[in-house]
Amino acid sequence: MRMRLPSFDFSQAPARWIPRAPEMAQLLNAHSIVIPHLERFLNRVMARARAEIKDTGPKNRQVREDISVFIKQESCHHTIHAAFNEMMVRQGYDRLPQLEQEVAAHYDRLLRTKPLPFLVAYCEGFESMLPPIAAGWFDGSMDRMMKGADTQVHMMWRWHMMEEFEHRTVCHDAFHVLHGGFALRLYGYVYQAAALEQMVFKVYRYLLSVDRKTMNPEETALSKKNARRSVLGFFAPVAKGMKSVLRRGYNPADIPEPKGWAEMRDYIESDWLKRDQTAPAPV
Repeated sequence: MRMRLPSFDFSQAPARWIPRAPEMAQLLNAHSIVIPHLERFLNRVMARARAEIKDTGPKNRQVREDISVFIKQESCHHTIHAAFNEMMVRQGYDRLPQLEQEVAAHYDRLLRTKPLPFLVAYCEGFESMLPPIAAGWFDGSMDRMMKGADTQVHMMWRWHMMEEFEHRTVCHDAFHVLHGGFALRLYGYVYQAAALEQMVFKVYRYLLSVDRKTMNPEETALSKKNARRSVLGFFAPVAKGMKSVLRRGYNPADIPEPKGWAEMRDYIESDWLKRDQTAPAPV
């Protein structure tokens, strides 16, 4: 793993940045609204976890080092997504700051009220949702839908998903050092999935409501149909991956590298990174 700070320019990006699937674009945008607050939460939890993991041998030492890189990557993620989200507000989605405050309050409440083992299980649950999604960003299965998509936003998501797959083991390893209980891991997974999608779908409904203000009845009906299709398509890999994630012996290290992942990593590192690779300060 390594920290990468890419260079994206969202100044000309449209909110509905996937012309062939604008409802899918808005579903991804809804996740982007949640992401900065979620990833600040991840960093705070993992910083606490790192402090609790004693340097008593090479395994613990490696987990602590991995957490440090994880925090740097997630700091870049929430910085880039925050810049993208500012573009959304400028384009007329003016309730987004209010919705973001509600998201931030959820994570602040967890940090105040929940013990560290649960918080790490929550983080591990979120991170375990992403490897099943990642493959579609690299293996060509999304290329048809993404034809004509805004390059800057498209590459933001490819970079993000590339690193999510890369650091897929970090929260899992930290959880197993600190607790390792199967029941708590399942509870963390279910709890975070329900909370995440409740927040995401509240934002998604708002984004679609703004878009539909300018639509006629036929366009609105088509938008609703396409939104349902987008939701099913987005979560199909998550549902498929749950069979593996929810078994007792689950280990993300066993997930094979997606086809095209290494090539995308190399392309991002050669063409999309800033020369100044100073990570944003973790929050």
